[in-house]
Amino acid sequence: MASDAEGTYRQVAALHAANIDQGFLATLGVPFLALMYRAIDEAADSVLFVEESGGRVLGFISGGTGMGSIYRTMLRKPVALGLSLLPSIVKPARIKRILDILRYGRNEPTAQLPRAELLSLAVAPDARGSGVAERLYHRLATYFEEAGEGAFKITVGDALAPAHRFYTRMGAAPAGRVEVHQGQGSILYVHTLVE
Repeated sequence: MASDAEGTYRQVAALHAANIDQGFLATLGVPFLALMYRAIDEAADSVLFVEESGGRVLGFISGGTGMGSIYRTMLRKPVALGLSLLPSIVKPARIKRILDILRYGRNEPTAQLPRAELLSLAVAPDARGSGVAERLYHRLATYFEEAGEGAFKITVGDALAPAHRFYTRMGAAPAGRVEVHQGQGSILYVHTLVE
């Protein structure tokens, strides 16, 4: 992490908002996302890897083995969390989608899926094609393998064709389907680390 951690979390959040914009989390705004990525970085069961150049975030990847510790870490800053969610709390449709995310993981299609999960990956448009995504992906895979995880899962929205191609190229295989939000399907991939 850069010496200016708060600035890095805000850059990661802005990169998420601009590049993972088909997902619901982006609609919660940069302040919420910055808190979330800080929690991912600080929680015991998750990790955030960032690739930077000259103090600018070129890309990031996050992963973990459960959302519980991330949520608990976010709740340690109740005022900041409340303020970051204030615009969403006044919109009932967003509250339902927030609850969908909190329930995600409990309704997976099979208990055979790994507990480790790639949570998010984004690369700045001008850094794409330079190997940033591949380096970050390999770094997360190494992290999971060193932590004793035999595989990790990835949830990819149906409409994200470039992401499907990338994860397949990296060695992940389709393992099922899931709906995080009603009416919006996703494919679950599994990347096996240990045979």
